[in-house]
Amino acid sequence: MIPDRGLTIPSPNQLSLRSMQKWMVAGGLALAALTNSCSTDFDLNADFIETPVIYGLLDASSDTQFIRINRAYLSDEIDGLTMAADPEAIYYGDELEARIEEYSGGTLLHTYILERVDGDTLGLPKADGIFANHPNILYRFIADLDYTHTYKLFAINNETTKSVEATTQLVDSFAIIRPDDESVFPQAISLAPQTVYQLRWRSSQDAKIYDLTMRFHYREGIYYEDGDSVHYTFSGYKDWKMETNYTAESTDGGLILTYDVPGETFYNFIKDSFEPVADNNFIRIADSVQFFIDGGGEELFNYFEYNNATLGITEGQITPAYTNVFGGLGILSSRYHKEGLIYPFAIQTRDSIACSSVTSGLNFAPDGSTFGFPYCQ
Repeated sequence: MIPDRGLTIPSPNQLSLRSMQKWMVAGGLALAALTNSCSTDFDLNADFIETPVIYGLLDASSDTQFIRINRAYLSDEIDGLTMAADPEAIYYGDELEARIEEYSGGTLLHTYILERVDGDTLGLPKADGIFANHPNILYRFIADLDYTHTYKLFAINNETTKSVEATTQLVDSFAIIRPDDESVFPQAISLAPQTVYQLRWRSSQDAKIYDLTMRFHYREGIYYEDGDSVHYTFSGYKDWKMETNYTAESTDGGLILTYDVPGETFYNFIKDSFEPVADNNFIRIADSVQFFIDGGGEELFNYFEYNNATLGITEGQITPAYTNVFGGLGILSSRYHKEGLIYPFAIQTRDSIACSSVTSGLNFAPDGSTFGFPYCQ
């Protein structure tokens, strides 16, 4: 959901891990520097400085929300890498009480108590890194979210009385208009190495950045010359992250946004995604394509922009990390995941994937109506 600077909006558990790593290193240093500059009584050897770290992306396209709540602190007895590998050091236990409050204007409508869960048991494993991988503690609530409402996170450590809060608006739903998901006429996607396909969508209210993904659906099978038939043995897909952090000029909804999908890059994606198979009777079919667009809130845009500026020690000063969490570090924002319909490839595109100089030799067959199927002539 932003221009390609290596930034992306993955699932909350993945992004929050990277965020936590940055907060522990950069955020922790910034906290120490700022505190030291404000007080001559600051003690680097203090036993415990608790800093809650929040990461949450509320998504109105889903009825289940996950928020990561960790803690960071300094110790003169244990090094940071050792603490990071200790689940009891980075996770809260039963002492943490957390909730989401839903408001319309200034009126409180609902309160959702966050449930402490292990992502490992829910198919949400944490990516490998310096932080403890198991368990993967997340906080969950189930609700039908309303993009016209405001959502506030409040969490408190009942043992230390340390509390944090953060507020966000929700990104609204939006429509993909090319390919036209609302069209009643059959559509096929045509894309050759020398051409460009223009993806279009209407901007979402309160969305500032977008991630754009193409899902390439394909089948594999065995061609039997006797009987001129194909026995399909596998159906799958490959995801191509076309653009991350595509920035919209405005957060107003209903504006037409476009992205040019380069044919040359698409064919190189196929080339890099598949290996040739020596068996000439083994064939692949370029079946269809699907677009996914994720719209992210302005807080997320600010997080990426701020934290990808120079962050480090310059003339003795450390730039504090961006956060919209009061009383802690991290970010609470929102996104909306839009899944487009599945569209078949045009006959010429199937032929081109099978026989172009870029992708030939990967066992892709031309269209079934093409003379010489399943081989290029």
